[in-house]
Amino acid sequence: MRNIKYLIILVAIISTNLSVAQENEITSIENVISETGTEIVEDPSVAQQDPEEESEWNANFDVTVVSRFIWRGLILGDYPSIQPSVTFSKGNFFIGTWASYSLASAERGGAASGQVAAAENYKEIIPYIGYSFKTGEESKLDLMVLTHYNPNVGGFFDFDNVPVGGGGALTNRVELRAVYNVGKLDFFGGWDFYNDPTENSSLYLETGYTFDFSKGVKVRPFISGVANDNYYTTDGKADITQVGWYTSKSFSIGKEVSLSVKADMVYNPDRDQFNAAFGATFKF
Repeated sequence: MRNIKYLIILVAIISTNLSVAQENEITSIENVISETGTEIVEDPSVAQQDPEEESEWNANFDVTVVSRFIWRGLILGDYPSIQPSVTFSKGNFFIGTWASYSLASAERGGAASGQVAAAENYKEIIPYIGYSFKTGEESKLDLMVLTHYNPNVGGFFDFDNVPVGGGGALTNRVELRAVYNVGKLDFFGGWDFYNDPTENSSLYLETGYTFDFSKGVKVRPFISGVANDNYYTTDGKADITQVGWYTSKSFSIGKEVSLSVKADMVYNPDRDQFNAAFGATFKF
């Protein structure tokens, strides 16, 4: 109840603008997968596939550089990270891999200790598979299964490991993810149904709304939290973990290359921390 004011503020903002949303577009597969904050809405302009390409396999490749890795309200290191991803898609089906590697030196340690919020040399590889459903003229549902593989802990195919040194870090944590877009309004859910560090199958929820400003700038205010006992919050109980906004702008720098820059401003009410990050994504 102590964080209900943040929810009320966001709902008021969204409600005020729902009536003026026109020509809304649907988020792209790439942004459903991204873990760097703007994981739901960033560049909807590439969402619609050419009908002639729906029967063919397509490959999308991008590389993101972020000043620091903010993940669902947690700081996964105070050093820049490089985050490549490759997605193969055919029609509504997609499969691929996303990864994040910190530029911190190996001597600074990783997430093997289980102190995920203090992991300076954080590494992660996420294989995923999913399917997109068009549910209306301006709405879409994406469902996917992915595993958060932590190279600092163990082997890639190790799904039966125990926390290292009694900590909370596991080699593979398996998540069921759902993203539902209605125009510029989005809803995101991530359920850790296997190898949750707390064994509670943490359920992360997020919602936001994207505004278009002049000069192609997009701003997405959002709010997120965890609905049950979890490993995100300081006391392991359900709470609000993020209130903030993402700002982004995209540029074309060639026929087949685009650049998106973004700034993330995030407040974590549970930890009473305000975090900011800058990122740039090259899409090929």
